[in-house]
Amino acid sequence: MSKSRRHQDTLKGRLLQYIWLAIPLGVVGLVAVFALMQGRNMQQSQEEPAGLVDEFVVDTPGATLPPLPEGIALPGTAIPDLGQEHVPADQQVEYNSNPPTSGPHHEEWARWGIYNEAPSDEQLVHNLEHGGIIISYNPALVEAEDLEQIRQQAEELSAINPRIIVTPRSEMPKAIALTAWGYLQELEAYDAAVVDEFYNAHIARGPECQDGQCPN
Repeated sequence: MSKSRRHQDTLKGRLLQYIWLAIPLGVVGLVAVFALMQGRNMQQSQEEPAGLVDEFVVDTPGATLPPLPEGIALPGTAIPDLGQEHVPADQQVEYNSNPPTSGPHHEEWARWGIYNEAPSDEQLVHNLEHGGIIISYNPALVEAEDLEQIRQQAEELSAINPRIIVTPRSEMPKAIALTAWGYLQELEAYDAAVVDEFYNAHIARGPECQDGQCPN
């Protein structure tokens, strides 16, 4: 056999070795990529909150607000402050109002926006601590048309400051409840003017806010 032929056979042999080596490595690579993608999807699905239908993105501390005038009567009923303690994520807390307005809460707060399934009270109290306003509604007492108006008003208010949540709450006696840190206002029926007044008075006034600037 000529040297040229032997050289060609050697090259073919090496090429076949490389091919057979590359196939399992390629399979391993594909498996690794697939596993990584699955892991990311699992992480995303775990982080996606149940019931969030329209998220209000909070990416700034918010605009500076002047201090509230002393002696002014704020909208709603003042509820005794239960503190700001963080508790484990599996711990449930007994509050002094329905919905709650302060007290021990989980370290993780709910995303801002509109929900059709309620986050836990322990999350929502943390949102109040961050200066948020929560509009809770009893699905059995609120007409579909009013609910649509509530959601639309919340979207409009989110353009001013997106720290607002709309959530169902079947276990409360009134149709609608507005909550801020330390304050509760209950409504027999939807009233856009009352919602505006409560929002304007209490937004970005939580205990972790300074002059209207709050954590996300």
